[in-house]
Amino acid sequence: MDEVEFFRRLPEPVWPQLEKKLERLVRQRIDGWPLAYLLGWKEFWNLPFRVNRSVLIPRPETELVVEKSLSLSLSLEPLIIDIGTGSGNIAISLGKELPSARIIATDISLKALKLARENARLNQVTNVRFVLSDMFKAFRQGDLTFDLIVSNPPYVAQDDWQKLDRPVKDFEPKKALVAGQDGLKFIRQLIGQAEHFLKPGGFLAMEIGAYQAEEVARLLRSGWSQTEIVPDYSGFPRVVCARKMSD
Repeated sequence: MDEVEFFRRLPEPVWPQLEKKLERLVRQRIDGWPLAYLLGWKEFWNLPFRVNRSVLIPRPETELVVEKSLSLSLSLEPLIIDIGTGSGNIAISLGKELPSARIIATDISLKALKLARENARLNQVTNVRFVLSDMFKAFRQGDLTFDLIVSNPPYVAQDDWQKLDRPVKDFEPKKALVAGQDGLKFIRQLIGQAEHFLKPGGFLAMEIGAYQAEEVARLLRSGWSQTEIVPDYSGFPRVVCARKMSD
């Protein structure tokens, strides 16, 4: 119910079963459960997204990937791919903003893809197609190339895993967070493979860790131009965007 309905119904008694449910949710919250998992949804880009423990909870800083993507000089009907879509928050937000775009959202998790499809229906987005794939594996046999590749890949270093806040470490999926000893495993793969799946002049936009900007910029020195590092709301480097050099 909205705020007006809530106050209108304040004098009404609370059903015993609802009271028990509230008590259970409070106990879970005290035990460290993230609020979004208890509520079953999280807002992203002013859109509602269903979430569960098979996907990361969308973060405000990831909206910078969407924001940067929308600022790029794309074609009128761009072909976009979202690698590791999770709840579908990036792909669906772009689909909402770019109704003429064709978007493919991939994930290695069937549970994540099922949830992402539900979120597309929830937000009435019909221009996103969901594909089970490990990185670009499902597209290696074809000749598909994209105007834009977006991703929020895992980027936490293995040694930093134990240092994460308890609600993240104990409840969110580790495989969506940790990326090898230095946290750059999937970012290296993305950069290495992206140029084979981008059109000349196409863009790569992805979220990175706060202290990875220098190494990521180094990885983008060859074959890329217009590399830009976008800071998050705390001033830390958070999104990198680069353009594939034209042939």
